[in-house]
Amino acid sequence: MKASNHNVADNVPSKPTARLFGHEGPIRGVKFSHDGKYCISAGQDRTVRLWNPTRIDPAYPQKEEHSHNSYSSSYITPNRSNSNRSSQTPIDSIPHALPIQSYSDGHTHPVSSIDIDDTSTTIVSSSNKALVLTDVITKKMKRRYQGHTGLINTVACSSGGSVFVSGSYDGTVRIMDGRSFSNTPIQILSEAKDSVSCVRILENGNDMAEIVSTSIDGSVRTYDIRKGCISVDKFGQDAALTSIAFTSDWLCSAVSSLQGAIHIIERETGALINTCLNGHSAGRYSLDCEVTPDDQFVVSGSEDGNAVLYDFVSGKVVQKLVGHKRPVCSICTHPNRGHNSVIITGSYDGDAVVWSNGNPIYLNTET
Repeated sequence: MKASNHNVADNVPSKPTARLFGHEGPIRGVKFSHDGKYCISAGQDRTVRLWNPTRIDPAYPQKEEHSHNSYSSSYITPNRSNSNRSSQTPIDSIPHALPIQSYSDGHTHPVSSIDIDDTSTTIVSSSNKALVLTDVITKKMKRRYQGHTGLINTVACSSGGSVFVSGSYDGTVRIMDGRSFSNTPIQILSEAKDSVSCVRILENGNDMAEIVSTSIDGSVRTYDIRKGCISVDKFGQDAALTSIAFTSDWLCSAVSSLQGAIHIIERETGALINTCLNGHSAGRYSLDCEVTPDDQFVVSGSEDGNAVLYDFVSGKVVQKLVGHKRPVCSICTHPNRGHNSVIITGSYDGDAVVWSNGNPIYLNTET
């Protein structure tokens, strides 16, 4: 594992600091908790796992010669102006993050998407056509919603767990009332002409404001729940959209497509601000994209096993995080501005890696 460029600013990840070790098979999703203290991962092995990414597992064998500081330096890629060689250390050398819990109740099929509520008490996951709610403390399934006729690709949770949203291969978005015991959706949004690839909930305080979805039909749909209206941004039938992320003020969005372009859009007008191209490879897998909390970079997965950071304004590649052996489809950025450099990459090779700038303030190696 390595970074392609170590001569970067402090808010850019340059070192792998921990490994989420334990899944058997591809990792389908990674997500930070809202306070950034914990993270969850979803696996092909039908489990969701909870981690503390800032602490090293006490069971991991520590060696004096491989302390955190010396270990981190082994991943530094020399400045390309001085050397064309790069140091690559096997992923097995990355210390394991502290595992906390594993959740399998209610997952009859591989877990394809995950989210967690803002109080870190409920995990939302999808298993085939079912939406599963799990209690973080007891590990028990709380609810299991069914009704989609196709695989659920994406899930989202509102503040307080009052509303759960799922988007499916069947082309619909279902809105479920988390405060009711009914399995009947509050509403079914069926405007998409193809598979719904991503759903996000944008909120103002505790009030749900908008549900935003992307679809393989090439459109971004924004549902204003309060006004009861919908707006559509069309990118063309050939632009199969796979993911969407937003700046901290919600004024701009980054929209990823299967064709390998990430479009930076001004949401109010729909104007194209920039396009990020050529840094990552796409075409076969649905790749996540995220915006860092300081709104400076767009992070994308890549089918060549890398994660790529683009400058939000210029669209140029700032950093590549290299080392996964299979496509990196899952990306999450730390929610706090104080840890802009911290991201997690999840790959079909079965590994998830926490990257940062190596700041010891973030990673606590004491056991």
